[in-house]
Amino acid sequence: MTSLDGPQTAPSLPEVLSGLVASLPETHLAAWIRVLRTIVAPDERTESRLVAAHPGAGLGPRAELLLSSWMATDPQVSGPAVALALEAASNRYELDRTSHRVEIAVSGPVSDAVPIRLTASVAVEVIRAATNTLLVTSYAAFGVREIVSEIGAAADRGVCVDLVLETVRSSGGRLNGNTDGRAAFYELRFHPDVHLWEWANDQRHGPGRWRGSMHAKVIAADRGTALLGSANLTDNAYTDNLEIGAVIHNPTAVASLVDHFTTLMHSADGPLIRLRWASLG
Repeated sequence: MTSLDGPQTAPSLPEVLSGLVASLPETHLAAWIRVLRTIVAPDERTESRLVAAHPGAGLGPRAELLLSSWMATDPQVSGPAVALALEAASNRYELDRTSHRVEIAVSGPVSDAVPIRLTASVAVEVIRAATNTLLVTSYAAFGVREIVSEIGAAADRGVCVDLVLETVRSSGGRLNGNTDGRAAFYELRFHPDVHLWEWANDQRHGPGRWRGSMHAKVIAADRGTALLGSANLTDNAYTDNLEIGAVIHNPTAVASLVDHFTTLMHSADGPLIRLRWASLG
């Protein structure tokens, strides 16, 4: 293959198989895999057999590219081996696609331009997905009866729940009112699997020397799914405010997020420390 920029190297068989997995519909891939299993070695009929297996637009160039890269492979591999490689690549692609996706959630006004899910329903779904651990963080928390109920149900089925909340005492006067997020979850105070945390009052001065706020808003189920966004755990934030969030289905990223908070909770000197239910003011 040549171009104005000089000779170009033809793509290798692994590169072509990866491209086919990303571009061909699942039904076409399945048809090609069936055909490849019956071919001992590539010949002049291979391309036409692939195209005829499941007719569709744009298949000819793809079949031609597969045939040329296959014939250029040294040592030569059999059709069943190519079929197995294509099937393995397809399975891996589907696994990565389903476990590394992001969904958008909103509160407040919605548009007709794109389908978007509401924050409240997404939050419930993430909480229900938890089987071992549930991390919930928020600056403000009040109301949200459904969320409190779902967190209680998660704890009842054996999920270890960590609630990281801002407090009136440690907020330095920034949190409005005389009570903080503990009041919203007070009915869970006797549950042995629900644990409260706060950012230690004496560790809130960062490099900028301003007093920091516990401003993170996270709901993370186990180490695989997390809702991140602007919405606090409040009725207004989940229904009336204009808020935006993203649901991350990515075990690697979510595990890093959970590990970050776990380290902050269990390091010898804080900065996240256990919070008592008593003295809500």
